[in-house]
Amino acid sequence: MENSPLSDRLRRLSSGASGGWVIVGILVGYILLVTRSWSVPIGPGVAYGTAWIAVVAAAILVASLASRRLRPAAPKLRPVETAAILAIAAMVLTDLTLTYQPLRDLGIYLKAGHHFLAGTPVYLQAAMTERPADLTNYPFLYPPPTLPAFAVLSMLPEPLAQALWVGCSLGLVLLAFRVIGLPDRWLVFAALWPPLFQGLWVGNVAVPALALFAAGPWLGGGLVAGGVFKSYTGIAALWLVRERRWSQLISGVAAVTVLALLTLPLVGAGAWQAWIEALRLYQLSQQNVSELFGFGLPRFVPLWAFVALAAASILAALSATGREGLARLGTATVVASPSLWGHGLLMAVPSMLNLRAVWLWLAIGITSAPDGLQWWWAVGLIAASWFVPELRHQAAAADEPDADEPLHPLRAGVGPWPEADLR
Repeated sequence: MENSPLSDRLRRLSSGASGGWVIVGILVGYILLVTRSWSVPIGPGVAYGTAWIAVVAAAILVASLASRRLRPAAPKLRPVETAAILAIAAMVLTDLTLTYQPLRDLGIYLKAGHHFLAGTPVYLQAAMTERPADLTNYPFLYPPPTLPAFAVLSMLPEPLAQALWVGCSLGLVLLAFRVIGLPDRWLVFAALWPPLFQGLWVGNVAVPALALFAAGPWLGGGLVAGGVFKSYTGIAALWLVRERRWSQLISGVAAVTVLALLTLPLVGAGAWQAWIEALRLYQLSQQNVSELFGFGLPRFVPLWAFVALAAASILAALSATGREGLARLGTATVVASPSLWGHGLLMAVPSMLNLRAVWLWLAIGITSAPDGLQWWWAVGLIAASWFVPELRHQAAAADEPDADEPLHPLRAGVGPWPEADLR
């Protein structure tokens, strides 16, 4: 069967030939457009676009000189290398714009622990009408079984609690990336990537919790346990149903049930009622304060459209099996999230790694600029790769057997979780 003109075009764009410069041009235009009102740092800083162009120019000069020495037969930078420079420069500058109120999410958890120990209300008591100036006063929304752990953490001196949290979060997330398949030499760049950097900077639980998702091929019960922290991440547990891993599903449900029963005497049944009411009040608060959606889809589309997109992403994920199915379900949790911040995209990393190199760096570049509605272009690109083989990393092995793609973290033809014994 002959390839369609679209397939041929996508293959030329993906191959790193001259067509790849189109993707580079798209990335340049995107970053300059979405950062036109930003400065580094926020406030009376240098215009983001000006700073980014300067950093990119210096980086390209250095990379070109290095290329002449290391690769004299083909010294010119390839499109994928240029796209990587554009993205990494944006990573660094975006990280510098986010340095306000560090560990603010951890502050929410510690305040919840203090309230729990003092016997004062932990959960939201009334709908919010404005965004709090102190971001540690955002509502605590995690279920009651998490309260004893945060109470213990809150008993430590705050600097010690912060150091333990950040250190453990960093160690667990880097281990998670390594398990997913990211080589050690890529971990520094992973730490600079805004979804991870933001999560570490604010101290969000999504960062260490990624380890539960990453361990899914071996410890399936962790996919269920992940829903304790963020309920929508429990969608990934559908992979256990799809793969008929009934014993792991049962063990995960049992572990969560045992945790709830063990902590019930500590938290009381009233805490569960207060939590459910707080979730209802938070939904009302989102109608009053749109910032509470983050850049989640419900902020931009009607409820019916959000539900339809979430359902479609889950069904598309369940149509695949093995590593691919689990990776897709990670991305589906992003789509199905009722509120979303940058660190929420960590669950999409396995699916992102399935992109061919130049498309991978386009997705990384999109999510290296400050977050917002525009990050959905990266999610859309990931979802498109589920149906368009030319966008996928595995297609590189078909075009050039035994040849690794330049600047792709994974070997040619290899997907996420390369060490897992899955289809």
